[in-house]
Amino acid sequence: MHHDPEITSYLFEHAQDIILVVDADDGRILDANGAAEVAYGYPRNELLSLTIFDLRVEPNPGVSAQMRAASSEGLLFETTHRRRDGSTFAVEVSSRGDLMPGRRALFSIIRDITERKRFEAEREELLAATQRALQLRDDFLMIASHELRAPVTNVSLIIQQLDRQLDRGAPRAQLRVMSEAAFHETHRLTSLIDALLDAQQAKGQLALELDDVDLAELVHDVTNRLRVRADQAGSEMEIDVPSIRGRWDRMRIDQVVTNLLLNALKYGRGRPVRVAAGEHGALVRLEVRDQGIGVASEDVQRIWGKFERAVPAHYGGIGLGLFIARQIVEAHQGYVDCESTPGEGSTFRVMLPRT
Repeated sequence: MHHDPEITSYLFEHAQDIILVVDADDGRILDANGAAEVAYGYPRNELLSLTIFDLRVEPNPGVSAQMRAASSEGLLFETTHRRRDGSTFAVEVSSRGDLMPGRRALFSIIRDITERKRFEAEREELLAATQRALQLRDDFLMIASHELRAPVTNVSLIIQQLDRQLDRGAPRAQLRVMSEAAFHETHRLTSLIDALLDAQQAKGQLALELDDVDLAELVHDVTNRLRVRADQAGSEMEIDVPSIRGRWDRMRIDQVVTNLLLNALKYGRGRPVRVAAGEHGALVRLEVRDQGIGVASEDVQRIWGKFERAVPAHYGGIGLGLFIARQIVEAHQGYVDCESTPGEGSTFRVMLPRT
């Protein structure tokens, strides 16, 4: 088929895609259109002094193999080209060989696919994030169903035992022990549900009710409330918190101290747990230190995430205590961190502005 030379020349020069004519034997660039000058940053006379190897990032052997394939049967592929300033960009190349007077040439139409690659990367990232979220959801449902089922099952068993003991006329003291065990399990269930609600609320900005709070009084209240739990764990609580006042949400900071102390008692291996506080410039520092199992260095940041745990499954829990503590502290414009050595224990540190 015969093509009008003027139309062919017009299409060549005004095409938005890069067009290169390359010698199929040695890779010399024989011709290039205006889009090529713009894309590579070379004037046409400099482009025609280069070879295709000068524009390609890959080593020569791979490029030569593609040239042979394009010359014999045509080839569509993706690669990376280099501009005059050394920067690179992704391209899609459609190349085929044809005869020209005295030589065989490759006619290549080259499209910049930088934006397409960016969209593909964003899509892959979104897909990966979605898969992570789904896995997190599945893990949470598995953990939560196990943790929530346990106290419900225990209460059911206790009630059955109570029913049998009532039929047998069991002593009041024995019934009281069983009823207290049932109350303990319902309290555990309530705590788990509260943690889930707190985690849901922490998705947005926590509403704070700021008031004048004495940190020493708050820590004293929390440790008294957890005294039975500490006795059960076999851990002595050592308190070194002077009277320091600040403008905080008392209930929320109570939550932070409670969560950190419960964490220390749970993983502290029955050893002493120390709570200390002091002033650090405009900030107040609160530390909860245990001598327990510790956290591996690669997990120190991860443990602050929602539903994250870095301990064996037999320890239980749904991985919300530290997440909620961090959300509360950050809502007060403070920050938290952790220093830990596996087998030696952990120090959880809270830094809060006083106002």
